[in-house]
Amino acid sequence: MPKKTRKYVVVPEDNVFNDGMETSSFRLFRSMHRRLFGGRGGAVASSAAHGAERGDLSPTRPPLRILETEAGRIRLLDSIGEDEASLVRMTPEQAFVLQRAYPGLRIRPELRLYPLRFGQVNIIRQQAKPAAFRSEKTLALRCVDAESGRPVADAAVVVVLNRRRGFGISEVRTDAQGRFSTALPAGQASIDAIICAPLAGYWPGGAEDVPVAAEGETEVVLSLTPIAADFPDALARMVAPARRGDGKGVRVAVIDTGTDPAPGLDLAGGLNTTGTEPADEWFDNGAGHGTHVAGIVARIAPEVRLHAYRVFEKGDGGASEFAIARAIRQAVEDGCDIVNMSLGQSSEPISISREVRRARAMGVVCVAATGNDGMAPVSYPARSAAVLGVSAGGVLDAWPEGAITGRNVAAKPRPVGERFFARFSNIGPEVDFIGPGVGIISWVDANAQGVMDGTSMACPAVSGLIARLLSRNPALMSAERNQQRSDDIIRMASEHAKPIGFGKDYEGAGLIG
Repeated sequence: MPKKTRKYVVVPEDNVFNDGMETSSFRLFRSMHRRLFGGRGGAVASSAAHGAERGDLSPTRPPLRILETEAGRIRLLDSIGEDEASLVRMTPEQAFVLQRAYPGLRIRPELRLYPLRFGQVNIIRQQAKPAAFRSEKTLALRCVDAESGRPVADAAVVVVLNRRRGFGISEVRTDAQGRFSTALPAGQASIDAIICAPLAGYWPGGAEDVPVAAEGETEVVLSLTPIAADFPDALARMVAPARRGDGKGVRVAVIDTGTDPAPGLDLAGGLNTTGTEPADEWFDNGAGHGTHVAGIVARIAPEVRLHAYRVFEKGDGGASEFAIARAIRQAVEDGCDIVNMSLGQSSEPISISREVRRARAMGVVCVAATGNDGMAPVSYPARSAAVLGVSAGGVLDAWPEGAITGRNVAAKPRPVGERFFARFSNIGPEVDFIGPGVGIISWVDANAQGVMDGTSMACPAVSGLIARLLSRNPALMSAERNQQRSDDIIRMASEHAKPIGFGKDYEGAGLIG
């Protein structure tokens, strides 16, 4: 039986103290790129972009290559550039041997990163299996429009049976009549929370501490409040209105699920860097997350030019780190000033870490969400020193009556005036700024708006605020693209930030004004 292989990322260690010295580790690494590209330089992402311009949408990855090494034959899959990260396929045993034969390389399994919208995946950590309950107790849920009483179909449903354990039911939706039903455990006396959250059109509705009937059916009706066009959400209440020209001349990269051409979004173009889908399929993959993120940037800096890089395949909740690394490289090549990454992972994705350091050296500022794990340590890439990490806060009662958004208010740290820290947000010394991330309204496709929570939403708010400041500073805009430029942009952002009062591990320098 053949041994199981997996994808590994290989990057060279930075050789800052022996400049110009070519070690055996580096020679092997360089041979990987040359075997893939026949000695030609340039990144795979750039090749894909050029192919899209020509109308040539053949597979974005080069043909597979085999390389003989001390660890045996390994399969070469991809390369960012001649001296940059490579992607290979081999067995864990081969990776172990190769790492010891070439200690000047970092060899790690390729990781997957996830959108940092707070939702089902954060609330339910242990999925219940209703078919195994063997109980006559049932929940009959109906979600309706609070104004018309019409059913709300295809809304995400979360049933929290035990909040402390994160035990419950998720990844289910209402039917065409707005209904969802499930069996309940025989001993269930109450349901900790029931949440109904449509992607578009409504605020999330819910109920907490719902009594369960002693036997038979427990019927629950949740009324969902439609999104009003003029409703002042937390972003409107925490951030000063945009001035004319805010964002003009600034390019912001949105590395996400893709971006649809929604009203008010100045889309310069995009690229799909997944390597498995056509390069020109960069519109939203249906999750709505990337469009929502881009819409937040545009709300704060309306004249910004947006570049959309889709790293999530259609129907896939995770993105490969190599797709993200390629997108960062392409964003720098495309002249972006700010790179927004509302995504994360608890472990370090080494190819992304390398690309964000390069971006910083090229005058580009990378901004990332800290994560939604309930005040756990900051996620990567926000944890990287070269990246600005953004936590989430909100404004008390910046949601309509009947919405369940208020369950995201943290008890500690306590609210300061009307502002609160988000209960889900990750914290630590890597936090640089805080942004509005609870109950945020934005586009989810070309025609509809939705409400989302998460450090995913706070992150583009900070990206938009930095873009706003940068557009007001022509000298900095036109400065040479090097690390001095990116350092000066970050310094400018810090000088305009004011602490709310939660503490540095929660908000860093505070909220950019």
